[in-house]
Amino acid sequence: MNQRPQPPLLIGIGNRLRSDDGIGYRIAETLRAEDSPMQVLAVQQLTPELAEPIAAAAAVLFVDASVLDPGADQLRLEPLVPPGGITDAAAMRAPLSHQFSPVGLLQLSQVLYGRWPPAWQLLIPVQKLELGERLSPAATAAMAEALTLVRRWRPGHA
Repeated sequence: MNQRPQPPLLIGIGNRLRSDDGIGYRIAETLRAEDSPMQVLAVQQLTPELAEPIAAAAAVLFVDASVLDPGADQLRLEPLVPPGGITDAAAMRAPLSHQFSPVGLLQLSQVLYGRWPPAWQLLIPVQKLELGERLSPAATAAMAEALTLVRRWRPGHA
């Protein structure tokens, strides 16, 4: 792995075939088409293979749909900080899976590569998760707002 951190990394998460769930993926595709100065990945789920590019990045921004707060209509940009006492042994006791949370991937990056870069997650409120490729009107509006925020995002300002 390169010792010098690469540009910030944006990871857009989601399934384009599940309506609003694909919003993070779509944001990543939009930024990639714009030739963003960030490294941009669009993924359906977080997998262990992402630990290496995460460790190499100057900072990481995860972008995903959120259905955790019914009725919530605000974007949430949250820092992701290491929980106290990350150790190799603690991380290795965690059940192995091919699907991770952002914090789980950051922990894996720390264990494998010795680095937890500055990281945030942008959660976008959504409601429509049924089969289909179209975003709901609310998600379309939220996507426009999220793109504005992401284009302005700088790791030191979040």
